[in-house]
Amino acid sequence: MRYCVIIFFAGVTIVGILGCAGLTAGSSGSVESAPHQDAEAARASNAAGLMAMDTGKLDEAERAFRKAVDSDLTYGPAHNNLGRLLYRQGKLYLSAWEFQYAIRLMPDQPEPRNNLGLVLEAAGKTDEALTEYDKALALGPDNAEIIGNLARAHIRRGDDTPQIRDLMGELVEKDTRQEWVNWAKQWLALAPKSPSS
Repeated sequence: MRYCVIIFFAGVTIVGILGCAGLTAGSSGSVESAPHQDAEAARASNAAGLMAMDTGKLDEAERAFRKAVDSDLTYGPAHNNLGRLLYRQGKLYLSAWEFQYAIRLMPDQPEPRNNLGLVLEAAGKTDEALTEYDKALALGPDNAEIIGNLARAHIRRGDDTPQIRDLMGELVEKDTRQEWVNWAKQWLALAPKSPSS
């Protein structure tokens, strides 16, 4: 028994040393001390990934987005798009990580926050999703997708506020997706009128 314990700890030590060496070696680990930055290659791979995703070639899209991230770890759109793809595949944890990374790289863009809200909402974390949707809406106040997501999350949570009526009115005015416009009109028709109206 004593020898088993010694062998176990020796194995853990070797794995730990090799693992740390891999992280500093650059190409053999997932984290580089000075990441390679080729923004043009990242843009081109990201564009290829979007085209592949639009045509339903998800494996090809994932390879392209990962290539974009490998070309430039600081290229936020590639992280956001990889997150969108992972979300589509039902990989919520991995997609959330990519969206959080994109938020750090693109703090003034609403899309990664909106996308993180979708992941949180899908994971049943409606309060956290609402926080992300609110932050996204502050960055993109005319974005119909964000308006719709925020309204839907409030309704799912069971909220009954004048804000929902305002959001639904904006959705009718600004959204080009007919099914969302119809949903908002139907909700507005069925919703009880507030005492002040």
